[in-house]
Amino acid sequence: MDEKRIEDRQLAFLVDGDNASATLIEEMLAEASKYGSVIIRRVYGNWTGGGQVNNWKAKLKEFALTPYQQFPNISNRHVTKNATDIALIIDAMDILHDGIVKGFVIVSSDSDYTSLAIKIREHGLFVIGIGKKDTHDSFRRACDVFVSTENLGKEQDESDEGEKEKDRSRGQRKQRPVRDALELLNRAFDSAVNDDGRALNGDIGAALRRLDPGFDTRTYGKPSLLNLIEELDDVFEVERLDRGAIYVQRKGEKKEPERERTAEAAPECTCTRPPEEALPLLHQAYDAAEKGPDGWVDTFKLFKGARKIDQSFDSTLYGKEKISHLLEALPSHFVLNRKGKSMLVRPAVKAEEEIEAVPEVIRSVEEPAPPEQPAPVAPVNEPELRPMEVVRLVTKAFEATVKSDGRAFLPQMSKELKRIAPELDFKSLGKSGLREFLEEYADLFTLHKEGRNVYVSKRKGRRPARPISELVR
Repeated sequence: MDEKRIEDRQLAFLVDGDNASATLIEEMLAEASKYGSVIIRRVYGNWTGGGQVNNWKAKLKEFALTPYQQFPNISNRHVTKNATDIALIIDAMDILHDGIVKGFVIVSSDSDYTSLAIKIREHGLFVIGIGKKDTHDSFRRACDVFVSTENLGKEQDESDEGEKEKDRSRGQRKQRPVRDALELLNRAFDSAVNDDGRALNGDIGAALRRLDPGFDTRTYGKPSLLNLIEELDDVFEVERLDRGAIYVQRKGEKKEPERERTAEAAPECTCTRPPEEALPLLHQAYDAAEKGPDGWVDTFKLFKGARKIDQSFDSTLYGKEKISHLLEALPSHFVLNRKGKSMLVRPAVKAEEEIEAVPEVIRSVEEPAPPEQPAPVAPVNEPELRPMEVVRLVTKAFEATVKSDGRAFLPQMSKELKRIAPELDFKSLGKSGLREFLEEYADLFTLHKEGRNVYVSKRKGRRPARPISELVR
């Protein structure tokens, strides 16, 4: 699952030595390194006593781990563990406020660390949990990613070959059937699907992590998400493009083959139609659609209405991938605006002088004409920028201020935007400033808060869209 991996992310690796086993330390560090560079490695426990923490002593030097001693406050073996938990949490908060890492790896199966994981995420940092499969859901779901130790390796004794064979058989029985993942995969696919009925493999993976941070394809005996989806070939189809992108769609829902067969029968129809040819259908669909305040209509509802009128309607026939792209190609007829994750559209309004023309007053010959008054000079307002034009200007400001780490400092980006577009006013778009505008376009930009500083990075991959699977039944 590589949608969460950031190579330059610095991580703190904190281990509850009284709760976690040292058997899989190599696999744990390897798993953590998929998400960043581990720069802090600490193991907490009472090293003077016996118990679970003793297993870590032989691993300290080999894996550059730093032991942190926590003596019990009273001579009660049950209190020692609580003292270790508190020591780990206090150190984690110190590291958090020092601002030297961008994520934490908490190795424990104890749900007492739930509040710690929540607090770290509230500060915008990444949290990985590593623990047993039966760890309580409260801790698992408080993490961005939770990895079960059962998926990393076996903790059994490997003293003889007979025991290893038993362990191997026992491990195989623990693997869940692939069909058990189907319900969650369907929900993730619906969250990531585009207008064309397809979804990027990486977008599905990101949706799975949001739905269940503990989801791991190794639980179902598969090394990757793609292998898991390919196993369900009666439900999903996988399409690999030449440029390396991998798309997934539900089986039997793709419409492109029908268009290809139509093209073979009628070669003269293979040409791309001009967007203006779609105007009558789009206007008819708009008139029939349910409208919001000021006449705005969701582009998904507009597409749905157009399909009801003409089932063969598809934006690709006009050389556009999505209906929003088709509408954007008709700026004199439609205006687009984004609200949250939805794209809204309404017809372009003509100038008020043209709509509300004042009729000429006919006066009698006897009635003297009033003295001519100088016509008031109407203020010349610059044309209001459309949201998609603002996105292009913001992208240009980002590219001018981005650093080598792929991020731009928000104040510098705002200053550059004022330089290249001094006429831009976010209040005309209903936003207080650049930051609020970027929050509305979370599919294009990501905000990173580090203390009082805010940085911006650009999201990679295709823009997520609303599902339309029910339209192609």
